[in-house]
Order: sequence, then structure tokens, then C-alpha cells
Amino acid sequence: MFCLAKKIVGNQDTVSDIVQEVFIDFYEMLNCGNEIHYPGRWLYRATTNKCIDNLRKQKKFQGLQSLKDKEAELSDQEDRAAMINLALSKLEPREKILAVLYSEGFSYKEIAAATGIKSSSVGKMLSRTLKKIENEFTKQRYELY
Repeated sequence: MFCLAKKIVGNQDTVSDIVQEVFIDFYEMLNCGNEIHYPGRWLYRATTNKCIDNLRKQKKFQGLQSLKDKEAELSDQEDRAAMINLALSKLEPREKILAVLYSEGFSYKEIAAATGIKSSSVGKMLSRTLKKIENEFTKQRYELY
């Protein structure tokens, strides 16, 4: 859960808070007598939702940081990471979640369970998301291959 939230949110302190909130919610659900049939799925889904909420709050209160000024100082590997982060920052929260889960090697079925998207829709949404990332790279004149 921590790795998933770290890839989505980025800030380690915020990630720690999110994971802690998820476990508190999990404890409260069990303490109230609610039965959770698939705790792993529930935890991934709750983490994803908390991350989306956090990203929405960040968009409201902070502008996106421009990475172009820092590009000259970065090595090739850091440059690639910066471009990926820039492309991901321009995606909607749900699209960002899809891209991160896909990059982590999750199957379509696992992505559907973690995000609440229908299994039959994951492929098409992921395809559109990856196309947006590719377009951003092209717009920034960054070589993909």
C-alpha cells in the first residue's frame, strides 16, 4: 500500500498519513461489526481513493510545479523520471492511478478491483491514458525509445 501511494502521491510524509488513515478506517470498519470479505482489495481500493482525494486537494491549493527549469540540471535517468512525473501530473487522478497500477505489473482484473472500473473498460481507459502520456512526451520533444 505504501509503494502504491508513494508512486501516486510522491511525498513520503503524505503517503505515511494516507496509509495510516486507511488502516484507521479499516480498524473502524471492523470495530463497527462490518465484515470485509476481501481485505486486500479493500485496502488497495481505500488507498487509491485516499490518494485521489489528496491529489484533488493539492490541485485546489497548489499550482503544478514546472519541471522545465530543472531539466538542465538533471542526469539522463533523472530527466526521464522528471518527464514521466510531468506527464503524470497532467493526467486526471483516475488516469494517474491506472498508469501507476499498470507500471507496477497489476493485471487488468486487479486494476479493476483496485479502482472500481469495470474489467471490460480497463483496457480502453488504459490505452487512452498511455496515449495522453505519449502525446505529452511528444509535445515536450522527448524521445520515448
